[in-house]
Amino acid sequence: MNGMTTEACTIGVDLGGQSIKLAGVDGSGRIRVRRQTPIDASRPVEELAALMLSEIEAIQAEARAAGLTPTTIGMVMPGYMDRERTRLTKAANLPTLSGTDFLGMIRRGVKLPVTFDADSNAAAVAEYRFGAGRGVERLIVVVVGTGIGGSVVLEGQIPRIFNHLAGSLGHVIVDARGPRCACGAQGCVEARASGRALERLAAELADAEPTSRLAALRKERGRLTGVEIGQALAEGDAAAAKVVRECGWWLGAGIAAWTPIYAPQKVLVGGGIIGLGEPYLEAVRAGLHEVGMPHLTADIVVDAAALGPDAGVIGAAAIGMAAAESGKV
Repeated sequence: MNGMTTEACTIGVDLGGQSIKLAGVDGSGRIRVRRQTPIDASRPVEELAALMLSEIEAIQAEARAAGLTPTTIGMVMPGYMDRERTRLTKAANLPTLSGTDFLGMIRRGVKLPVTFDADSNAAAVAEYRFGAGRGVERLIVVVVGTGIGGSVVLEGQIPRIFNHLAGSLGHVIVDARGPRCACGAQGCVEARASGRALERLAAELADAEPTSRLAALRKERGRLTGVEIGQALAEGDAAAAKVVRECGWWLGAGIAAWTPIYAPQKVLVGGGIIGLGEPYLEAVRAGLHEVGMPHLTADIVVDAAALGPDAGVIGAAAIGMAAAESGKV
């Protein structure tokens, strides 16, 4: 940089089942450079580790070219690690990584200190540090997609009750006689309120109400996703409104089950489902207040998360920043 002073940044890495997202994030949580690369999750661990290391080297080079100095790395992924976050015990949607030394391969392959964590924790830390959860002492962040992830920040810290997680909100049982979840349990929040559940219920109502806008959109496009459900909802379709109320209500019921444990002041909901807007959030609030203990739920604020699809990579960087600040890297 010809003697010029550079600005420090943290590299955030969000590894998912379909792609790697990377970013150089400054101290205010702003993404300054970014990359995204598709992956084939069926490839051997050695190949995925090599690709990851190559991408980390590339984003560091891009950061330096932009006048930034990478100082630490935060990396998140779905799945379970040991409590110390040194070994990946089960990698959801990344089967070849389960039980391997993948984390060690990454740590040995880069020169900067690396902190690993769960992607659900990343969203919570991102919202707490840079998003709609700033200043909230007891915060829950829920991400609804194909499945449901939830994490907790208590006075700036993630409680690590089950390995490195605060628990698994998506697999809290809310309907013991309800549908079997993919995890093997019966009546989980995820079986009632996930993106899969939303699409399944929409298809059932399209069958039951063939004159609905949902039924028309399915005939036109071949299937019903959140996009079609949102369109039908915006057009005033009663069947779509019923789908949104039902799935949102069950998510609220699941959050109510966590309130005696964490007593949140605020709950933020993120993921693609938030595109359904205020009717969905109202349904979540209804489930929370109808099911939960009134003295615990009355003052809880339920709102949309602020950081959208960047929450994972910003949160990964935020986790790296926090580890560096605490001297734990």
